[in-house]
Amino acid sequence: MKVFEDFFVYPWVSSTENNTNTIFMDGEVPLLVDPGHAHLFNHVLEGMARDGVTPGKVKLVIGTHAHPDHIEAMEQFDGNVLRGIGKAEYEYLQGEGNEMFLMTGCQVPRKPFTLLLSEGSLILGKKELQVLLTPGHSPGGICLYWEEKKVLLSGDTVFYMGVGRTDLAGGDMGMLAQSVEKLSRLDIEYLIPGHGEMLKGEKAIQKNFEVIMREFFA
Repeated sequence: MKVFEDFFVYPWVSSTENNTNTIFMDGEVPLLVDPGHAHLFNHVLEGMARDGVTPGKVKLVIGTHAHPDHIEAMEQFDGNVLRGIGKAEYEYLQGEGNEMFLMTGCQVPRKPFTLLLSEGSLILGKKELQVLLTPGHSPGGICLYWEEKKVLLSGDTVFYMGVGRTDLAGGDMGMLAQSVEKLSRLDIEYLIPGHGEMLKGEKAIQKNFEVIMREFFA
């Protein structure tokens, strides 16, 4: 689904199986965010085909965090594609995060992560994204903010009328509250979460933050 020039969202809408929303940003360094489960990756390929996007263009794949439903399909890409994840999240994947893959019968990506992200600017040719550390749902989760278009890729930190669960290994409700409050200060016109529907419009998005802060963290 094309949102605007060079920017596409492939939402997961099935109610029978869990998977993440996937985002593709074209340009000088074509980026795919949260490819999802390996056995469900055809959903992304089919969406890209409908939009006339060639999957072979992808040069960088980033996971907002290290849960299987967000990064397992990274294994679909060859060794020429860079793989990125938050530095703290990579460390989590070596311990408790790895156990989650084993418990769910999923495969930890065998190809190495080549880009360990810290908070700050990520320059992709003429495009610049802000990497924001947003722990809480997981210890080292990140969100990506494209200030030029006022787009926030919020992973599992914040959804439409909801937040990521904190009862999994490494979750922390207090840290999640701080992360959500941090995101609420951004100027956002498009909020694209890891699950569920995308929100458009500054007023609707700010209302969403207000409800979440009141209902979840009062």
